[in-house]
Amino acid sequence: MYRVQPTNGVYFGPYLRYVNMDVEKGIWLGSILIVTDGQQPPTIHIHLSSDLSPNPRQLVPHCIHTHQRWQFFKYDIDLQMNDGPTERWTYAITSHLGCTRYEFVVAGRQETNWRFVAHSGNDFAASTSQNERSKLGGVGFMWKDVLQKNVDCGGFHVQLGLGDQVYGDRLWKEVPLLKQWLAMQGKENRRTSQWTARHEEDVNHAYFHFYTSHFDQPFLREAWAQIPHVCQIDDHDIFDGYGSYPDYMQNSQMFKNIGRIAIDMYLLFQHHTTLEVLRNVSHDLDLFTITGQGWHFVKYLGPAVVVVGADVRSERSQSRVLAGPTYQGLFPKVAMLPPSVQHCLWMVSVPLLYPRLDTVESLANTFATGKKAVNTTYNVLGKVTSSVAGIVGGKDMVASGFSSVKKAVGKSGLMGNVVNQFGDLDISEILKDMWTHESKDLERTYLIRTLQGIAHQKGIRMTFLSGDVNSCGAGLVHDPTHPSDHKTMYQVITSPIVAAPASNYILKMLHSNRTHYIPANGTKSSPNDVSDTKEDMMEIFHTDASGAPRELKKLMGRRNYIACVAYDPEAIAGTQYAASIANGQQQGLSKLSLAIDFIVQGDGAFTSPTKYGPVIVPHLEFGR
Repeated sequence: MYRVQPTNGVYFGPYLRYVNMDVEKGIWLGSILIVTDGQQPPTIHIHLSSDLSPNPRQLVPHCIHTHQRWQFFKYDIDLQMNDGPTERWTYAITSHLGCTRYEFVVAGRQETNWRFVAHSGNDFAASTSQNERSKLGGVGFMWKDVLQKNVDCGGFHVQLGLGDQVYGDRLWKEVPLLKQWLAMQGKENRRTSQWTARHEEDVNHAYFHFYTSHFDQPFLREAWAQIPHVCQIDDHDIFDGYGSYPDYMQNSQMFKNIGRIAIDMYLLFQHHTTLEVLRNVSHDLDLFTITGQGWHFVKYLGPAVVVVGADVRSERSQSRVLAGPTYQGLFPKVAMLPPSVQHCLWMVSVPLLYPRLDTVESLANTFATGKKAVNTTYNVLGKVTSSVAGIVGGKDMVASGFSSVKKAVGKSGLMGNVVNQFGDLDISEILKDMWTHESKDLERTYLIRTLQGIAHQKGIRMTFLSGDVNSCGAGLVHDPTHPSDHKTMYQVITSPIVAAPASNYILKMLHSNRTHYIPANGTKSSPNDVSDTKEDMMEIFHTDASGAPRELKKLMGRRNYIACVAYDPEAIAGTQYAASIANGQQQGLSKLSLAIDFIVQGDGAFTSPTKYGPVIVPHLEFGR
C-alpha cells in the first residue's frame, strides 16, 4: 500500500527528544530514535562540540519495537550540565554509508533563560490541494525559518509540539478496508463491524508510513535532529475530532482499535517508548498515567520553568476532556513543585481561552432541526462575509459558513467531509471538541479556578500553550482591579506551522466584543454574570504581514510558530535583552518574565516571516 524508503537509504531519523532534567544532580536527559531495516543499528558517538579528543562516548542502542522488517532503536542520553552557560554538544551517526553529524545545545544547570519554540499543525489535511500546498511553500517553509532562527539565537534548548504532529485523517481515504466500512449502510452495522488481523496490519502500516515519510521531509528532518522535542497528542495524531464523536461511533471496533494503534505509534515516534515499557516504569520523570488512559508529563526547562503536558485527547468524550482522577493526580504534582519554579506552562493542545462560536452553533441547530432560516440569519452571515446574501442561495451560504467553521476549529479533514457518510453529524458535534463549548463549561471553570488557587499558594504564574484552531493569537483571564495577581493567566495560541490556516471569513465571526467571565467553581457560565476573573483576547496584530493596517487584531489566519525566552526584566534593558537571548547570559534565580514572539508567514512562499510581539508574561509576586 505504501512505499517505505528513507531519504538516506538506510534509516529514518534521528529524532532527538528532551526527556527532562534532574534538577538536583544537574543531569540533562534525552534520547535519540532511529528506525532502520539494516542488519546492524547505526553507531552513535556523542561529545562536547569543543572536545575533540579521539575517543568520544558511544551510546547504547536498545531495540524497543519491530514493525515488519523495520526496527526501532532508542539511544538514551544523560549529560552532565555544567555550572556556566549553555554548551554545544555533537552526536555522530555512523552506518555503512558513512557518518553524519548533528549539533544541539544543553543549558547550564542553573541557567534559567531557556530559549524554545512551540508549534502545532505540523502536516497538511488530506483535503488540502497540491496547488494550495505549493502556494503556502509546502511542508518545509516555516521549518526552514525555525532552523535559521536556531542558528541566529545560538540554539533553541527545546521545541514544544502542541499536537497534530502528523495528520492521520488520510487513512480513511487510503486504507481500502476503512473505505469499505465507511460505505456500509446503517449505524448498527458500522458499530458492530468486526476488527480483523488485516485491519490491524493495514492500519499499523498506514501510521508507520505517515510518521516515517512526513518526518523525513527536508528542513523538518533537520529540525527534529537538532532541536530536542517535547510533544503531546491531539486529534489529528489519531484522526480528526477523535474523542468527540457520539458513543455509537467512538465505541465501535473501528474507532477504538484505530485509536489504540495511533496512540502506540505516537508513543513510539514522539516519545520513544511503548506501553509495555511504560507499564514497568515506577517514576514520573518522563511519561506517567493516572487512569491507564492518557499519558502526561511534567518537565523542567531549567530550575525556574516547568511544562505540564496534559493528554487532553485520550480520555475525551462528548461530555469531558480529562477524567476526574486525572485532575486529582495532576494538581498535587504542580502544587508540590519546588520554590525555584516561577512559571508553569500548560501544554493543552486545544485552547482554554478562545472566542465563542455560539452564533454559528445556533445557525447549525436551526438547520439540524429542519427550521427555515429567516433573513436575519442570512444577514449575520452576510455581514461576516462582507457580501450580499441574496447573490447566493441562503442555504448554500450557510453551508459554506459551516465549512469555514470546520476549518477554524481544525476540523477540515474527517469531520469536514468523510464523516458526513456516518449520517447524523452536524456542526454542533464538531464544536463539542472545544473547551469553550457548553458541554465542557464546568470542567473548564474547575481547571482555571484550581490553578488560580495553586498560583496564589505557590507564587507560580500559570500560562496555557495551545494550537488546534488554525489561527494564532493570545488571550488572558485576569482581575481588572488587580491586573498582575494570581488570577491572571495567559493563553498563547499557535497557528499551524504546516497546515493551511483559517480564512478571514471565520476570523471576523470570532472577533466579537461579547464579554465573558469565569464563574465560581461548580457554577455554570452565564453571559450576564460578572465575576472577579474576566476573559479577554489581546489585540496584538495591528498591521498585516504586508504592512497594511488590520481590521482583525485579535487573531491571525497565517501559518506561524512561537519563540520564547525567560528573562530577568530588571537585569535586561534595551539591546541587552536581545543580547541575552543570543548569548544565553545567566541571570541566576532572579524574578523571570517570559517574552513570546509570534513568527508569522507572509503572503506566499517567497516572503520572509514577520515577527509580532513580544507578548510579555510577567512573573508573579509570591502571595499576590
